[in-house]
Amino acid sequence: MLTFRRKHLISWGILALLMVSIMAWPAQAGDYGTKDLKMGSQGQAVTQLQQDLSSLSFYAYSIDGRFGQKTHDAVVAFQKSRGLKADGIVGQQTKAALKVALSSKPGNYGTQDLKMGSQGQAVTQLQTDLSTLGFYTNSIDGRFGQKTHDAVVAFQKSQGLKTDGLVAAKTKAKLKEAVTGMVPSSIASGAKPPTADSINQYNRHEKPIVDAFRANYKGSLAEALVGRAIWYMEYGFMKYGHSKYASSGYIDCSNFVSLVYKDFGYSITSAAKNYDKVGVKVEGVYAEKIPGSSKYTLKGVEKLKPGDIFTFWNSDAPARTHIGHVAIYMGKINGKPCIINTCSGRPTAIGIIDSFAYWYGSSLIEVRRVLPSSAFVPGAKITLSKPVIPAVYQIKPDKPIILPQYLRTGF
Repeated sequence: MLTFRRKHLISWGILALLMVSIMAWPAQAGDYGTKDLKMGSQGQAVTQLQQDLSSLSFYAYSIDGRFGQKTHDAVVAFQKSRGLKADGIVGQQTKAALKVALSSKPGNYGTQDLKMGSQGQAVTQLQTDLSTLGFYTNSIDGRFGQKTHDAVVAFQKSQGLKTDGLVAAKTKAKLKEAVTGMVPSSIASGAKPPTADSINQYNRHEKPIVDAFRANYKGSLAEALVGRAIWYMEYGFMKYGHSKYASSGYIDCSNFVSLVYKDFGYSITSAAKNYDKVGVKVEGVYAEKIPGSSKYTLKGVEKLKPGDIFTFWNSDAPARTHIGHVAIYMGKINGKPCIINTCSGRPTAIGIIDSFAYWYGSSLIEVRRVLPSSAFVPGAKITLSKPVIPAVYQIKPDKPIILPQYLRTGF
């Protein structure tokens, strides 16, 4: 009997081990199986893909294991960010890029010098970090070729380093200093990071506008001012409120405009109602209602210049008694006039508006200009102060706070 029971237990033990060996374990980050994933795919691999895209802030919807349009759009956005073919198909290159992104450690370039001909993870991280700083805009492939060399030289030049294209100790140290960012002074106890929905909104709407602005940046003072506004939008982690940003981490529309201008030596009121006395009026710019429609269109766009200040009526009762909102004009980007201002639904308090069809059209009062004509000429010497770092952050930073001096265009 004892012999039978021992054999019986051994048999069950072997069966249990066999069952464990064939059970499907939960997928890990970066594990998408061997097949390509695309529209119509379903299952654990798609679930893992959605989770990973969500952790990288490209996907903000239900994790349901179904590869639909929203998953496709998230894949395309990721592919564009990595310089890959944006076809929405998760093949070998996209899978590899996702794994690299998930294991990314900014500033980790290994112990060996990197140079033309180098390959591997250290080069991939180098390309990723140079891309974050705006110096590299090509495919992240882990191969140190001419384009990577040129990006390294451009970074070295911007930091006053020897421009040899060799990523040795000094260049590694400066790159790591840049991409690891500034340590926040203090974070409020109740501060939360930006939501996935707001990040997704930013990637869909603001990022293409900012990318286009950077690509066409000529370096005039007016453009630099807009660039500083973009820097605050991306790295200021501002929360909407009526206290002074420097001491509180809160910002409102007029405080934002005043803050940006002050960085360039211009003293402008932080009270929105007084903006009718700021600078001079830009004649011929107004919003007109489209006949037979409830929508508006902006007229006189050709008269506008970057840095101009838009003023809008207050919307609180009794309405239209004074200026209640102000914004900075960015220029005509991707075919549309754009303003940067405080608005909701973004990762921080700042966002970009490129439509005047509704409130921004019906409530527009006028446009004011503060900057002199010399501010619109590229190449002139620009004097500006460092950005204001708040004593306390009301939004928990979800990425390194990279200071302007390390970014290719300063923003």
